[in-house]
Amino acid sequence: MSETTTHQDPRGAADGPFMAWKVPELEGVDELSARAFRAFLGTARLHFKNMMTAMAGQRSHPGQAMCLRLLSVNDGLTQRDMARMLHVSPPTVSKMLTTMEKTGLVERRPDEADQRLTRVYLTPAGHERSDQMGEAVGEYVNATFATLSERERRDLARLLDKLGARISEVAAAACEPAASDGPPAPDEEAGR
Repeated sequence: MSETTTHQDPRGAADGPFMAWKVPELEGVDELSARAFRAFLGTARLHFKNMMTAMAGQRSHPGQAMCLRLLSVNDGLTQRDMARMLHVSPPTVSKMLTTMEKTGLVERRPDEADQRLTRVYLTPAGHERSDQMGEAVGEYVNATFATLSERERRDLARLLDKLGARISEVAAAACEPAASDGPPAPDEEAGR
């Protein structure tokens, strides 16, 4: 039977984003790791909620905001490259781009050297919206991350980089068995 832990708002508030809530205990996990995991998840959820609010103020969905910001420094990417860089499926990118194209923020054009490829470019309206979003995100970062001391920010960045690298390793290892379960690659067949 799984137990639960009750978490209280660190500010003592009875409601709001950190109101008392129960979460199931993590089986076979030491308490400090479980506490760090819960803190990470809670912070990530709150961060996502606040970013959604900031993007809504700019009349954009967060996914579209990420596309616009990505294109602002990589104009002319292919849809496949965008999907890879955003860690989403190509159909997800295609759907976002269709919506953004209808609102005049991006345009898709065939690659001049390879007509099989389609490249995505920001329109002037897309550049303007991306700049507005950049300002909104900058204000958010200054109101949150920048309030930590320099040492705290360095430690946070170091720990998140370390955690991100480990999460990537775990994800890659989880994909390895699945990749070997599929049909053999053409060069493997030739070697038989």
